[in-house]
Order: sequence, then structure tokens, then C-alpha cells
Amino acid sequence: MNLSLLCQIESNFVEIAPTQLTLHGAHVHPWLEGRTYSLLELREVLLARTTPNQVRDALWRHTMQAARHSQEWMIGALGLTMPLLRGCVGRAGRGLDPDNVQFIEAELVAFTIRQIRTATLDHGALGYYLLCRVRRAALGERKRALVAAAQRDWGSVEAADFEDEPETARSCELVLQAAVRAGIVTAAEAELIARTRLEKSTLVALSTETGVAYKTLAKRRQRAETRLAAALSASPRQASNSSSLEASAPVSPGDRGRVSEVARPKTSKTPWPLAS
Repeated sequence: MNLSLLCQIESNFVEIAPTQLTLHGAHVHPWLEGRTYSLLELREVLLARTTPNQVRDALWRHTMQAARHSQEWMIGALGLTMPLLRGCVGRAGRGLDPDNVQFIEAELVAFTIRQIRTATLDHGALGYYLLCRVRRAALGERKRALVAAAQRDWGSVEAADFEDEPETARSCELVLQAAVRAGIVTAAEAELIARTRLEKSTLVALSTETGVAYKTLAKRRQRAETRLAAALSASPRQASNSSSLEASAPVSPGDRGRVSEVARPKTSKTPWPLAS
């Protein structure tokens, strides 16, 4: 049986990581132990909720820099992105035929390689930046596949049925990236908001996918959205984080209002709605 492209990359990554893809913890960040880590082990460090964002950024920076000069380290960088790639391919390929899924896999791998080669390495929240770019590319590939299928079935397709993502969603994503860099929300919290608010995934589906309790996800999202809404509403004199947020991702007053509506919890006498 032929392995999918992602399975081939993962297999190569697991095979060479213990011997060829290693980093000394002290050379990456003082938070890590002073010993040699394989990228396979460091991938678990990236996924751990307790890992500081500065450590994640340092690890991405070391790996992406090495990947620009070595084919083996490019496999290592793709191995670090594998949880992201699998999730994006799974969502983008939902309901599509195997040929389209394979095409989306290939396109996303090629897109990810381009991002690894060209991303600004001093960019804050590198991992989340990469996630947003790949996720947007995945949504674009899904739209392409749906349009192509509709054209085959109907001969033509109404543009309104497959219109591009609204500009508001793009503004929201920029604000979430800036909020992660400013320390207002974590990358995991930003991803939770993006998945459930922008991509319209339900908390129930996300709970099933991640294994995290539904109520836990709801509470995390509520706390993160409260901090984000407060930062967006505050003037620069009231909150320095808000200044950092606006400086990191300039947003027009109109867009800021729409983003605030997405992020701000509803104020009413009823309790916070847990259901998405």
C-alpha cells in the first residue's frame, strides 16, 4: 500500500531525527535542559501547554534556519509542522475524493516549504504565524476543489456560492497573531478562538478531536476572549498591551469594531453559553 505524502514525511522524520536532527538544549534556550534533544522529542516540547512561547520561537527559529541549508533539516522542520499539516489537510479534505485530498496534501507541503524558506525569523510567535498561513492556504485549496467539482457537475457555478473569505476574517486573524505576540493570549488560545469563531468548528467537535473536555475548552475560550476584548477596547494610555497589539497589526477603526464583536463575550443576565 502506498503511503500518503504526509506519512512518507513522518516516516523519514522519525527515522533520521534521533541521529541527524538534534539540538543541544542550552544552545536553543536556557529554559531547556543542558543536554542533546532530538527534534522528535522537541516536537513534544512544542505541543506541551507548559512550554513558554519564547522557547517555541527559539526552537522554530533554529530549525527553520537550518532547514534553509539542509534537506535533512527541511524534513525536520516539516516533521515539527506535522500536527498542523495533518489537521489542515483533514479539515480541507473533508468530504472530498482521495485524488483531491492527495492534491491538497502536495500543495500544502509545497506551501509550507516556501514559508519555512522565506518567513522572517525574528517574527514573534513563529509557530502561530506558520499555522495561520498554512490554514489559510488549506481553506483556499478546499474552495478550489469545491469550485472545480461544482463546475464538473453543473457546467458553471455562481460566484456568490464560493466567494472569497470576508476581509473581516483576515482582520481577525491579524489581530489574533498580534495578540499572541503581545502576550494577551497564548497561541493555543488564539487557535481555539480561530477554529471556533472564524472556521465555525464547534466546541463539541474540537473536544472530540483534542481529547480536552468540552467545558474546559469553553472556559478557556471565554477567558481568552475577555482579555482580547479588553485589550481591543482599551486606549493606549489604559493598557500597554493594547498599544503593542495595535502596533503589531494595524487595524482600521471599522475592522477593530468588527473584531471586537467576534472576541467580546455577550453581556446579558444569562450565563456564558457553552455551546458553539
